[in-house]
Amino acid sequence: MKLTIRNFTTRSAHALDSLIETRLIALAGRVRIDDATVLVEHRADASPPFRVEIHVAVPGPDLSTERIDNTPVQAFTRAVEDIENRLRERSLKRLGRASSRAHRTSRHMRSARICR
Repeated sequence: MKLTIRNFTTRSAHALDSLIETRLIALAGRVRIDDATVLVEHRADASPPFRVEIHVAVPGPDLSTERIDNTPVQAFTRAVEDIENRLRERSLKRLGRASSRAHRTSRHMRSARICR
């Protein structure tokens, strides 16, 4: 996994960088992540002032999200939770399609036995 952390109008904080790395590595344990880009921006004139944008390249369509909050840690945490929820929805959708196919196949096999 290639991880890129970009900071706009804010200094890089070691605690935030290590949190980003830890959470994305944990996420990479569940799904293959080819590339992850995290943008942390401090907007002095906006309220709430911190914006975090995450773009994750995974098999299938890439996932991206943006969250705004009062601290960069809160904004990042909410953004990662959004990515995790979307990955969970994808896996449940995939499981639903697989069980639906299995149900149709078994029903087809039963009707084939009855027709003989």
